[in-house]
Amino acid sequence: MSVPAVDPEIQILLDTADTGVFPVYGLDAVLADPQRYALLRALPETPVDGQVEVRDLYIPGPGGQLRLRVYRPGTAEDLPVILYVHGGAYTYGSPEAEEGRSLRYARDARAVVVSVDYRLAPEHPFPAAADDAYAALTWIAANAAELGGDPARIAVAGGSAGGNIAASTVLRARDQAGPHVLFQSLTYPGVDGSLASASAREFTDTPVLDRGALELAVRYYAKDSHTDPYASPIRAADLSGLPPTYIAVAEIDPLRDEGRDYAARLSAAGVTTELVQVPGAVHGFDLLFPQARISERNLADQVRALRDALHP
Repeated sequence: MSVPAVDPEIQILLDTADTGVFPVYGLDAVLADPQRYALLRALPETPVDGQVEVRDLYIPGPGGQLRLRVYRPGTAEDLPVILYVHGGAYTYGSPEAEEGRSLRYARDARAVVVSVDYRLAPEHPFPAAADDAYAALTWIAANAAELGGDPARIAVAGGSAGGNIAASTVLRARDQAGPHVLFQSLTYPGVDGSLASASAREFTDTPVLDRGALELAVRYYAKDSHTDPYASPIRAADLSGLPPTYIAVAEIDPLRDEGRDYAARLSAAGVTTELVQVPGAVHGFDLLFPQARISERNLADQVRALRDALHP
């Protein structure tokens, strides 16, 4: 399989990126070194949006106190709630690291966004992150009024590793008769820990996420549990009864084909599913390079899907 061409604007941004501690090439070397990936856990300075109130809440979690970062637009009405799960190869990242996306969802999808600060691997392997996200979902459903939220309109969203954990959370809610989830939005999700798809096998040296980094991320998180459906949602025997789903994949991404395969399985199970493949996009394109035209178009599309589902 030949690797498609990177979008020209994204390629320029890759070539000129001031990446600091995050490399746009060679993430595998960072994940192989605890001192280097520890640097990616530092909380960055966050953007300011005068239309959205941001605050932290702390709730009881499976591993102790669990932090939720809440984004609420300034309005008196009850709003739908989006549980957001950040990415970071299961190993780094934070709500703050993806604050731009959370602010965008809150403002433009007109929703309360709750971003969960889940425990990270390898110190806390599966099911720690999945348990934290599910605890956040159950707390949101029981305490929506405290957030100015509507418990009848809850969505779950996440990207990359967060897309895996988001999909796991939605599966668990169905299996355990937990909170009703109205919609799920998964952006370039990792849903198959076997790494056996064509793109995972053959896209070995792609920007941002390469095969070596993907192998380390799955090893740190799932260890020997990657066949568990809550670690690899595509392994679930039955996907029926899940909420309508939006999946966006990047064309030049080892995770591309498992996202496409998950969309196909959802659709075959009778789940209303929208799949978008962003041409010329690399993993994390909309977070790393939000100024690019393909990033803006897809961010707007993510918002459109959430808004239409939560404000029917």
